[in-house]
Amino acid sequence: MANSMTGFGRAEFTIGENVYYVEVKSLNHRYLDIKARLTERFFALEPRLREEIKKIFSRGSFSLYVSAVSGPVESLEVNIPLARKYLDVEMELKKELGLTGEIDVPLMLRLKDIMTSPRKEEDLEGDWKAFKVGSDAALGQVLEMRRAEGEALKKDIESKLSVIEDLLNKVEERVPEVVASYRQKLTEEMKKLIDEEVDETRLLTEAAIFAERADVAEEIVRLRSHIERMRDYLALAEPVGRRLDFLCQEMQREANTTASKSNDVSITQTVVEMKGELEKVREQVQNIE
Repeated sequence: MANSMTGFGRAEFTIGENVYYVEVKSLNHRYLDIKARLTERFFALEPRLREEIKKIFSRGSFSLYVSAVSGPVESLEVNIPLARKYLDVEMELKKELGLTGEIDVPLMLRLKDIMTSPRKEEDLEGDWKAFKVGSDAALGQVLEMRRAEGEALKKDIESKLSVIEDLLNKVEERVPEVVASYRQKLTEEMKKLIDEEVDETRLLTEAAIFAERADVAEEIVRLRSHIERMRDYLALAEPVGRRLDFLCQEMQREANTTASKSNDVSITQTVVEMKGELEKVREQVQNIE
């Protein structure tokens, strides 16, 4: 099953009296890219979180955010020794540099580390157990969304592959007509030039040369092979986005060769339609993990 790289999940978890929520967003990316914004309490758990994401996903840009929803108000303590140090620095600046101004209470409260919360004993394992409950739930929602969107992408790509197959059939049917038309045109041109019966051997030789140059049978076979391979990949229960993207590039190359070799307006127009469908396929493939 082809999974999309776009998803969203959100879940709550509790630690004691504190309630937190974890939110995960996933977008397209060539590789696996993880950005986490955690509260200070969970900083040490980020490596474990990254490992959990890597177990489930192989590609995508992940943004993970954790925030406190509610909990008891923590007590605050004033760092009196640090406050005195700031005041000493103020007096020294005034004395040595002749500066003016006063440090008042509002300014003091904005200074770094003046107000602190008493640290509680950390329980990393307990925090991780609760944190993992929330992250697993959120990541599970992301996975389900990616699966659902991946199924929609798969159906859309398969429908476009069917259109490409129909266009290939049109090209294949047109090739013999192009050769026959060239032979007829060549016969008429040769009659005008020599005003007599055309040398059938020479005519057959020229027609054969043209047919060989305009032969796109190999390109058609390869295109059909790529289509079947793409369908096989779409049915796999593993990440296939990179392989699908490579096939899209190969199919575009074969389509370009077909157009350049055919020397026929009708085939060229059909190939242009085909390339348009291929580009739509590739746009969808960019969303697949």
